[in-house]
Amino acid sequence: MPEISVLPERCTRCGACVALCTGRVFRQEPDRVVVADAAACWLCGHCVAVCPADAVLHSEYPLEDCPPLDPARLPSAEALEWTLRARRSARVFRDRPVPREVVRELVDAGRWAPSASNAQPVDWLVIDDPARIAALSAQTVAVLAQTARLLRNPLVRFLLRLTVGAEQVRRGMERLPSFERLVQRHAQGEDPIFFRAPVVLIAHVPRDDYFGREDATYAAYNVMLAAALRGLGTCHIGYFTVALARSARLRAALGLPPDRRAVLAMVLGYPRYRFHRVLSRRRPELAWNEVGRG
Repeated sequence: MPEISVLPERCTRCGACVALCTGRVFRQEPDRVVVADAAACWLCGHCVAVCPADAVLHSEYPLEDCPPLDPARLPSAEALEWTLRARRSARVFRDRPVPREVVRELVDAGRWAPSASNAQPVDWLVIDDPARIAALSAQTVAVLAQTARLLRNPLVRFLLRLTVGAEQVRRGMERLPSFERLVQRHAQGEDPIFFRAPVVLIAHVPRDDYFGREDATYAAYNVMLAAALRGLGTCHIGYFTVALARSARLRAALGLPPDRRAVLAMVLGYPRYRFHRVLSRRRPELAWNEVGRG
């Protein structure tokens, strides 16, 4: 349980900590704010971040580790939009290693992403050994090749419809040609999974974390944006996680502890080519209150 207190000589009784605390840790009294139930703290830190007078002391968020927010250091809305529009997935990389210190800085950017109940469950496995990357790529292709062979078998498709459902089988059949193309490209000497990137980043979370995949996705996009601003390219590798879900051997090859599960993978490297234009994107439908009604 964290140690939380409110310094009465600093407290302005604005009520912000009371209003923002989901756990109802604080209680507003006529002449002061008091800590009513520290055990209910979710460790979100809102109380420390919102207090205008530094009156809230929290053992998990010492003030010396929580610098004042400087609005002047924030990007403008236009600069942020251009950063989002300029980022593109990279699949062709220079033969140039990424310094480990740079990787550490990028992973560090991921920790500022939101997570469910502020659990901060995401850790990373970094693979920068070319031989190991090549081996993981070959294993992934082998799993996808086996999946394609099974889907080509009418009897297996029938049994899968009974066990996993017709929708899953339909989606697998839609992906079948792409699985087979990956197998062909690998046989021709390509790396169709990790694109011979110098670094593979694999996000992993506690095995029983219900929102772990979502938390990892948020953290990964922070890493992607931070990488783009440093002149690096990234790409989310969905085929790897598809294969990972289908192969205990591939999961074991990662060497993660039994209580952790890998949920996301991306490649990282210096892109060989520079993009010169930002592209248009489909504008999503926007429905107010009810889908289908403008």
